[in-house]
Amino acid sequence: MTDTIRQSARAQPRHRQSRRRKTSAFTVLALAAAAGIAGAAAGCHPTGTTFADQLEAAVFAALVTFVCSRASRETLLVFSAVTLVMSRSWLYIPAAAALLVAFYSVSLPHSRRRLGALVGALGVEALLRWPPIAFHGSTAAVAGAVLIPVLVSAYQRMSTAERRRAKEILTLTGTAVVVLSIPVLIAAALARTDISAGQSAAQAALGEMSNGNSALATTQLRAATAEFGNASSKLGSWWTSLANLVPVVAQQRRALAGGTVTARTLIAAAVREVPSLDYHQLNYHKGQVDLARIIAMLGPAQILDRSLFQAQARLTAIPSPWLVGPIQSRLSTFERKLGQAKASADLAVEAIPVVPSMLGSDRPRHYFVAFVTPSESRGLDGIVGAYGELTAANGHVSLTRSGPVSPDLDSALPLSGGSLTGLPDFMARYGQFSPGSYFQDVTFSPDFPTVAEVISQLYPQAGGDQIDGVLMVDPYGIAPLLSITGPIAIPGLSQPLTSKNAPEILLKGQYLTEGAISTGNTARHDLLQDALHLTFQRLVNGSLPAPRVLSRALDPSVLAGRIALWSVHPEDGPLLQALHLGDAFPKPHGGDLLAVSAQNAGANKIDAYLHQSTLDHVLFDPATGAVKATVTVSLRNDAPASGLPPIVIANPDAPGTPPGANYDWLSVYTPLALKHVTLDGASTTLSVGHELGVTVYSRWVLVPSKATTKLTLSLTGTTTPGSPYVLHLRMQPSANPVMFHATVALTNGHGSRGPQMSWTAGPSVDQSHVFQDR
Repeated sequence: MTDTIRQSARAQPRHRQSRRRKTSAFTVLALAAAAGIAGAAAGCHPTGTTFADQLEAAVFAALVTFVCSRASRETLLVFSAVTLVMSRSWLYIPAAAALLVAFYSVSLPHSRRRLGALVGALGVEALLRWPPIAFHGSTAAVAGAVLIPVLVSAYQRMSTAERRRAKEILTLTGTAVVVLSIPVLIAAALARTDISAGQSAAQAALGEMSNGNSALATTQLRAATAEFGNASSKLGSWWTSLANLVPVVAQQRRALAGGTVTARTLIAAAVREVPSLDYHQLNYHKGQVDLARIIAMLGPAQILDRSLFQAQARLTAIPSPWLVGPIQSRLSTFERKLGQAKASADLAVEAIPVVPSMLGSDRPRHYFVAFVTPSESRGLDGIVGAYGELTAANGHVSLTRSGPVSPDLDSALPLSGGSLTGLPDFMARYGQFSPGSYFQDVTFSPDFPTVAEVISQLYPQAGGDQIDGVLMVDPYGIAPLLSITGPIAIPGLSQPLTSKNAPEILLKGQYLTEGAISTGNTARHDLLQDALHLTFQRLVNGSLPAPRVLSRALDPSVLAGRIALWSVHPEDGPLLQALHLGDAFPKPHGGDLLAVSAQNAGANKIDAYLHQSTLDHVLFDPATGAVKATVTVSLRNDAPASGLPPIVIANPDAPGTPPGANYDWLSVYTPLALKHVTLDGASTTLSVGHELGVTVYSRWVLVPSKATTKLTLSLTGTTTPGSPYVLHLRMQPSANPVMFHATVALTNGHGSRGPQMSWTAGPSVDQSHVFQDR
């Protein structure tokens, strides 16, 4: 009897212990299940497939909870502490709770699985929602680093049977990952040749399209479609689809398959539409453009434009920060080329409805052609030496009038001068020079739309037609036109005018001929007028290359402000701006702006020997937007005091000025306020005006022969606080290249900090640069 009682007493603790183990195991499983459910809602994207992402996040959360139930209390303490440090916002609540439970478990004499599981369940929910830090994948790296000790500790505390099961699960998981990934690797290897061949065919097609050969381009596009179709069928096949369950590998497969499908779909659309977009058939031939053919292109152009937009949208959805370098590089290249193609398609869709009316489809249009020469500089470029009138009617363009501005137009203006209205800035600043009486001086303003408006008002008062637009060309702009027309024989010149010698002859050489020396302005006016007349006569009566070829030839001159076009019709404006033909004065748009203008005041051609350079040293406080700038404008005059004709080095409008000296009206445009100014180191003053939305500081400057004069301005002001320093720059088209260099040092209100940033501007007339602290 006594033995029976003793055995019953020993059985009761074992029964209670077994019940506690069962309760503990049930609690761990319940916590793991709860963690899995909450983890599925964490929004993690290990594969990019919604169901797989939710399932894998749930399994991960449950697994971490279970592992933590077996891990040592010390590793749990480190795990929960790191979790708290990496958390933000509301994540502090579960992370802090996990840390408190971990501290509590350390105080107990023995570890308890339920407490470990609770630490894991709370901590993993915060871990799955950590905000990004530093580089992509950094949070995953931190999570891996903190979980490895937990996993090792749990493994060491398992029984032999549990370790065996853990190894089996790990082996099975690794095998599944390899088995599911291998088909993608095989498909990628097989599709690589197809993708390369498709890219080569597509690039060849673009080249043929640029050359106007749509038939060959269509053949190449069909080949590209077939190659990309083969690649997409391999990469998107059913036997690679299970790789969508493998983290990271899924993103590579989706990017490759999506990219090839996008390329195939886009190129298939191009195959359908390109035959109708044969720009080669738009060739200007014997003064005529087929307007009906242009109009017929609108529908295909719109379809192709939509296809490009849809392709861009599909590509935007593909990229993942988990993509490996080669795939990311290919996608980036594809996206960049898509952007270029979309820009061209946008331009076509914008141009096709507008171009027919610009070429006189509804009524004849008249365009004034201003041939300017920066040998005698003005704010926009140079004086107007010769002019022409182009008339466009039903796609036929003809040069209906041309001649020298003086005396043809000057003498035809009213004796009291032409009337100018609606130009308050222009008249306030330039009215003192009587622009209504001297047609050659209409280019005072550095804003081409303003100059064109002045011309559109004065030309009818000088006996011309009401004009629909103004085309401005200078010697650097006529050079590429001569590359199209070929050499032109000009009366009075011993050699033909070509694309290579035109700038030198028209800026300098024409004034050094015997005719220019003996007969003065008559010879040079005849030469300028003949150059304009014969070049445009050859252009309008001849043939032009395909639009893209023509664009490549003219683009450098257009961007440099040597060729500009303005229309009186507002609907034409967006197209002209897209083609960079507008040449409007820039706007600061919350940043800084600088423009320097040197205008000849001696009525000579000495600016062919003038070299202008500007240095801009800036201190900028990003926090407040405060700007302190020191702008130094240098004018170097290489003209000799003798040995050149009077038309070049005399100063008839500046009596008393020695021969060879350059007398200029120098202006600096800026939104900043002037604090101090020096001329060649000595303090001086500037006149202050307002034009084109900014302040303009001006003074008369005399630059002696073979000398350099420097004007230095100290300026202050503010730009948009909290933004990088942005400088908008207008470069004056001049006879010689203009140099501009800027340096920007960041300040914090007490002095400069960080490296000094610098920028040297290129030749474009309108530029902007963002000085971003890296």
